[in-house]
Amino acid sequence: PPSAKPVATAAAPAPAADAGPAPIINFGPMSLVNGKIDFTDLFVKPNYSADLSELTGKLSSFSSNPPKGEGGRPALADLELRGKAQQTAALEITGKLNPLAKPLELDITAKMRDLDLAPLSPYSVRYAGHGIERGKMSMDVNYKVAPDGQLTATNKLVLNQLQFGDEVAGSTSSLPVKLAVALLADRNGVIDVDLPLSGSLNDPQFSVGPLIWKAVVNLIAKAATAPFRLLTGGLGGGSDESSAITFEPGSSELGATAKEGLDKVAKALTDRPTLQMTVVGTSSLEKERDAYQRQRVRQLAYAEKRRVAVRGGETGTEVPPVTDAEYPALLTAVYKRADITKPRNLVGLAKDLPVPDMEKLLFASVPVDEESMRQLAVERGAAVRDYLLAKKLPSERLFLGAVRTSASGGDWKPGAELSLTMR
Repeated sequence: PPSAKPVATAAAPAPAADAGPAPIINFGPMSLVNGKIDFTDLFVKPNYSADLSELTGKLSSFSSNPPKGEGGRPALADLELRGKAQQTAALEITGKLNPLAKPLELDITAKMRDLDLAPLSPYSVRYAGHGIERGKMSMDVNYKVAPDGQLTATNKLVLNQLQFGDEVAGSTSSLPVKLAVALLADRNGVIDVDLPLSGSLNDPQFSVGPLIWKAVVNLIAKAATAPFRLLTGGLGGGSDESSAITFEPGSSELGATAKEGLDKVAKALTDRPTLQMTVVGTSSLEKERDAYQRQRVRQLAYAEKRRVAVRGGETGTEVPPVTDAEYPALLTAVYKRADITKPRNLVGLAKDLPVPDMEKLLFASVPVDEESMRQLAVERGAAVRDYLLAKKLPSERLFLGAVRTSASGGDWKPGAELSLTMR
């Protein structure tokens, strides 16, 4: 009615213009003869540019519509293409894609052989701080893009004679790439690695080149921080990241696990003649005092067993270790021979004591101080070195470092720490 107050109402949106039906596009089949593609990546500075030439191949027919009688997405076309990258590297690309499918979907496999790596220096300088002086790369890759934009890819790379230059002044990153190459390359200078990666095409920062180089950088970092995990899968020290051979507390004898780890080290160093290794024995008076005394008494029991064997006409060097069954009798002999204060009976003769009491007296007679621990650390380093020498590693590639006689960290274990450098 006229007397009613006006009420504010939201304006209704204008009706959308009728865009009409989407176009139906049928394309192909298509052949390409002696084509060329110029590529520039503006993500890195200086920019990386490359070209693909002599491209010859074919793409089967494809359409913006699904096949007749079928719902869902348009069918993918078959791709087959061969040519050269950077004028010299052989290139082959096969797979399936449909440029008209929205959103994008593809499954592409590519093979390339002997691509020169020096032109890729913009990437290596950005992510590693070093340019590439020489080297060739062959690769087998597969890239899949799902309709939701998710990329999954496998990259099998073979790098041959890769050589980095000196650190570039002013670079934001600097990684130990030369050591990494020495760790990764076999005796023929070949590096064979697999680098899976994933990402989303919906990310505006997405770029395949940086993703690959980030994976390479992660591999280099792993080589620097956990070289023995990379070379051997771990040394059996309780962690795959470990670079130490562990010993039983108080002992310098190599156990079965330690020998297994050193067998892997010997093989890895034999295959990489540019590497040399330093062995640093470790020990701790605080952590190993009681174990050291126990081990020394056990060694006295073993010496007694060898003495008995020699008196019986056997060879002392071939005597097996003391068993638990043999230990009480051998310990008794050691106790009787020991020049220590012993409990005596009424007539002044040494009393027969149970094993724990004899051990307690013998343990107390074993001197243990910082010098004992230093010598124990030296023996551990020497045990590792001598085992590797027996595996035919040249002595000029093995060094004993200054020992350490203090425990560091709550997870400290007695052992010998290994470190690698280039010759």
